[in-house]
Amino acid sequence: MRLILCFLLGFLGFFYLAELLSRVAKLRLHSILGLIFIFMGFLVGFFGENLLIYPLNIYLAIFLLGSGSGLTLHHFLSKRYIISERLEQGFIKRHATFFERLLEILPGALTWITLTSPFWLSFTLPFAVAYILIIADVYWLISALKTAVLIYVGYRKIEWAKSQPWLENLKKDFPEEYPKYYHLLIIPTFKESLQVLAPAFDAITHSNYPKQKIFLSVGFEQRDDPIKIKETLDYLKKYSKNIAGVFTTIHPSNLAGEVAGPASNRNFMVRKAILEFNKINIPLEKVFVTTLDADFVIHKEFLAGALHKYLSTPVELRDKRTYTGSFLYYNNYWQAPAPMRMIATGTAFWQLTEMLSSDKYRNFSSFSINLKSLLDVGLWIPDKVNDDSGFYWKAYFYFKGDYKIIPHFVPINADTVMDVTLLKTIQNQYLQLKRWAYGVEFYPYIFKQYFAQTDIDFWDKTDKVLFALWGYWKWGTLALFVTFGGMLIPLINPNYKQSVLAINLPIISSWILTAAFLGLFATIYVHEKTAPKRPANWSIFHKVWSYLQFLLVPLVVVTISTIPSIDAQTSLMFGKYLEFRVTNKARMK
Repeated sequence: MRLILCFLLGFLGFFYLAELLSRVAKLRLHSILGLIFIFMGFLVGFFGENLLIYPLNIYLAIFLLGSGSGLTLHHFLSKRYIISERLEQGFIKRHATFFERLLEILPGALTWITLTSPFWLSFTLPFAVAYILIIADVYWLISALKTAVLIYVGYRKIEWAKSQPWLENLKKDFPEEYPKYYHLLIIPTFKESLQVLAPAFDAITHSNYPKQKIFLSVGFEQRDDPIKIKETLDYLKKYSKNIAGVFTTIHPSNLAGEVAGPASNRNFMVRKAILEFNKINIPLEKVFVTTLDADFVIHKEFLAGALHKYLSTPVELRDKRTYTGSFLYYNNYWQAPAPMRMIATGTAFWQLTEMLSSDKYRNFSSFSINLKSLLDVGLWIPDKVNDDSGFYWKAYFYFKGDYKIIPHFVPINADTVMDVTLLKTIQNQYLQLKRWAYGVEFYPYIFKQYFAQTDIDFWDKTDKVLFALWGYWKWGTLALFVTFGGMLIPLINPNYKQSVLAINLPIISSWILTAAFLGLFATIYVHEKTAPKRPANWSIFHKVWSYLQFLLVPLVVVTISTIPSIDAQTSLMFGKYLEFRVTNKARMK
């Protein structure tokens, strides 16, 4: 463990030192210095025992190896080469396919190295594994406590946002500006029944906003059920006079350069909407676009609240931002099985805490943006499964790092995953989480743009990329590592059993994780404040079980929530590329 700390101290210390010198003194430490440090580390490690008392020579050698690695990595990331820019970049261009494939393998490889580390490290470094487990436990505790605080803060923001008269605020704060803007709501649909779609349409038309300023675009897929398409088109006719306009499209299948999914459908819908706006002479820069999934039911103040947040942003920044509400999965909440309810609650509150705690929150399912800005970015990436992650990175690099998602906290209600049977529901939930975790498919794109965009602040883009790596990595590893890692060490290395640490580790871990579990009470409190009322016709057993459902959280976290991430990363690692799969939505009548 001390050797690992020596390496990390040297690595991080000199990585940050190199960045500090480049910013403050405009001094670039070349990677050649880092390579010299690495060479010196090997010399001290093999021959330094004649100069330094053991084990000081080993500690110094490891420190030098870490320092050299930190310097070399910093130079490589900031300057895009190690020794020769021309030779190295030429080599990468000639082997671009190989390096792209390597980046697809990277997330799965990191995950499996981490998951198997208690096995192979326990043979030689059992105490290192134990200390890493304690660090992971402490990280889990800090995250749980931070999440508990942020969930409550987020709940208060949602309640405040819901209570505001946003239309009146628009009239008061932007009397000249807001009447010039139109809303365009984009809803792609595939396989969703009218039972799911109708509440989404109705919520838009019942918004507390001038109806003559609202346009609705509904995009069907050519491969969808013709009967369903006709039923939906007939239903939409009643809105033709209630709002400014309804646009409908049928997206053709198998277009070149596209994969089936909402991204390619949305692109098709936006292009059709542009033609319609040009016909009626509505400037594109005065159209505020909001993307919605087919089951999303917006709050009546959503449109006014989103536009108010947009107009409140400084003019020079507002068109480099997207705006999002808060997600709650309550449309069919009490109809769904308890494990799915826990995942829905966890997903909603995780998104809420990310909005509050980080400027690295990425687009998820729904956001609002100026139509001209959307066109400037180039719409969605049409040949990838995860359209939201792809749009975030595309916008981030297009705006040279000056891009963020700004929450306005007015809620959107969505569906908790539910199908016609329990088995199909579990399957749907698993595949939905696997698709979300498949955001690792953008690693090649992210790293390519990272090195190509030299005019983006080095630390900002590095921070964003590391945050993305860390997020996907911990999704597939942290829960399993914390839960089972400590059990494996004594089974693999019997000598470890006799140590004081072996006796104390389970006690320390249990106390830390118990304290982390107390953070769940904030989740329960906010859940009870925000969730719909339990059905009046429920039995006592059903009502009691609905309160005890939170006991399932540990089981859900280490199974349904974690395993799909491992599956997604492993699939990409072995070149088994995912296709977009719609999560089937069912509701009881």
